[in-house]
Amino acid sequence: MPAASPPPASTPLSAIHGIGPKVAELLGKLGLLTHDDLLHFVPRRYEDRRHLKPISAAQEGQAITVRGKIHHAKTVHWGSLRLEITVAPQTLENRDDILIARWYGFRPYGIKEGCDVFLYGKLTRDKKGRWVMGNPDYEIAHEDAESYIHIDRIAPIYNLTEGLTQRVLRRIMFEATQKIAFSAPEFYPAPAQMMPRQEAFRVIHFPESFPAEERARQRLAYDEFFVLQCVVAQRRMNRVQLHRYRPAHTSDLSARWLASLPFTLTNAQQRVMREIDADLSHGPPMNRLLQGDVGAGKTFVAVYAMLRAVEAGEQAALMAPTQILAEQHALNLRRWLEPLGIRVDLFTGNTKGKKADRLQGGELDLFTLKGGSTEPSVLRTAGPATATLKTAGSVVVGTHALLYDRYAADKLGLIVIDEQHKFGVLQRLALSRKGENPDILVMTATPIPRTLGMTVYGDLDVSLLDELPPGRQPILTKCRSAKELDKFWAFLLKQIGEGRQAYVIYPLVEESEKVDAKSVKAEFERLKELLPQVKLGLLHGQLDGAEKERVMTAFRAGEIEVLLSTSVIEVGVDVPNATVMLIENAERFGLAQLHQLRGRIGRGEHPSYCVLVGEPKSLEGWRRLKIMEETTDGFRIAEEDFKIRGPGNIFGTEQSGLPPLRFASLETDYELLTLARNDAARFLKEDPTLARWPGLREKMEAGGVAAVSLVTVS
Repeated sequence: MPAASPPPASTPLSAIHGIGPKVAELLGKLGLLTHDDLLHFVPRRYEDRRHLKPISAAQEGQAITVRGKIHHAKTVHWGSLRLEITVAPQTLENRDDILIARWYGFRPYGIKEGCDVFLYGKLTRDKKGRWVMGNPDYEIAHEDAESYIHIDRIAPIYNLTEGLTQRVLRRIMFEATQKIAFSAPEFYPAPAQMMPRQEAFRVIHFPESFPAEERARQRLAYDEFFVLQCVVAQRRMNRVQLHRYRPAHTSDLSARWLASLPFTLTNAQQRVMREIDADLSHGPPMNRLLQGDVGAGKTFVAVYAMLRAVEAGEQAALMAPTQILAEQHALNLRRWLEPLGIRVDLFTGNTKGKKADRLQGGELDLFTLKGGSTEPSVLRTAGPATATLKTAGSVVVGTHALLYDRYAADKLGLIVIDEQHKFGVLQRLALSRKGENPDILVMTATPIPRTLGMTVYGDLDVSLLDELPPGRQPILTKCRSAKELDKFWAFLLKQIGEGRQAYVIYPLVEESEKVDAKSVKAEFERLKELLPQVKLGLLHGQLDGAEKERVMTAFRAGEIEVLLSTSVIEVGVDVPNATVMLIENAERFGLAQLHQLRGRIGRGEHPSYCVLVGEPKSLEGWRRLKIMEETTDGFRIAEEDFKIRGPGNIFGTEQSGLPPLRFASLETDYELLTLARNDAARFLKEDPTLARWPGLREKMEAGGVAAVSLVTVS
């Protein structure tokens, strides 16, 4: 190794030997600005180019490595352009081992007659029956075998940008990781059995073997997991250190409400309520994730928690991801809580045409912002810049509008966040700043794969509703082609004749020339003619809040028999008499989304039926729909969805509050994640201030601690 001083991580690429301004600009398009960026730019795959193979033993279409002397070289011109150079490496006298290698549009540097070369590429036959290799990668043979970059090794393949080739980028990576001295310090005491960090960076780019590459990947993946788990553990430690003043309970509202229910709660619901009681009775603020399948009764548990806050003279807030769901929650809560003398207020940012009255002094009934924007706008009635709910012992239901300055509460004691995966970690923490360390209950009906749970929700205590209420009817699910729709309409008419209702779901609001899928508006007009005897309703995201509420109210009342909708009804809509669902172009929905949609039926005493109509273009697409046919277990569906789509498409890094993973895989590295989680908890317990490891503190700040601790929403 050269004796030169190692470049610091922040060294710009333009200062590294061999990288000029033009190449540095191309690298910048890939987000590569420093030497450290190069180290972390992991290959997307590898090609094993080590094993030489005689041409005579190869098969057409196979990619192989050959070595031989160039017997003949010539340049071929088509028109006025130089398009092709033909060379013939000859390894044996056998004519079957002669290969024609062609490069199109350029002349490879150093190729000439008499050269000893390695070639790697895919074999084809030309019209004369000769073996041909088009645009092969190459290496001029020489004595220093260890310095081969492109051939006779396991070669890394990187993501590229226009104007940058694999050969150029691979040479840069070889220079950056193999030839120059660089520093990749150990920023924490890694497990002794793992590869040193600096060696891991060298090996991950140019491995000598695939087992060595996997060892290097595991070391760097462990580093990523360790930092993430330190962030999660630090969040948990910070929460434990918070002070939560808990006023005495002055009423028995929760007991009275439970006694009024016409059914008995499940054992799982009662168990989770006891866990919530334990959280609320002492110690730091509650920070609990309530995870349960569709229809498991999470809302009743949330109502119990809110009543416990109201009993203590505090206010409870419930935040939902959509206005329809917020209004649904408000209607249910008013039905349950107003007989107990508890006010339920609605606070949204999308309601139009409603009277925003009784705004001050605890008189807020409906807090309405103008338009469909997510930003608060001027109130439609006179009032102060910020409306404060000063009445303790009340409940407010809202959307993201609760995050903004126009909502404030003097005694916010509990926050319930429904469908947490629709929000982000920072939004959750922003809402928590509305009160003085309020308790937080996060709910999701999208079961979370265990690796995601240990990262995205690792700072939360987890409660699991693993039992459905008695009397729930099974949902029969079938996959059908569009050719069988006539049979479905006949079945639908029979169900409506028996007094049932139905949903018909489409992926688009309006027809699109770019997307080959049905739209709810066009199908609404078509079905009015096809089914004139049926009372149809139309619901989609482009309707204003008043129209959405009118349609849903009519559907709940039975005035609408078949509701045509987009996925806007994915969560929270509860109409027990709806027993039939048709989802058209089902292949365009994710597995978790299909499961959520299907969860809108099966809520009453009658058998329910879900029909998935689709024409997937691949076996993978059919497999996804068949999973829906095989099971109604949301946890199995979540795991399958996780395998197919990956974590980024399910929750997204913007929802996790954590950086993306370059080396680690949440799908396959569960054991490695568990090891890192245990090590991080033990490490921070021994050295909570990280006084001896400032590098780890910097990594954690980059990983989310600083952003989380400073979050504000204005």
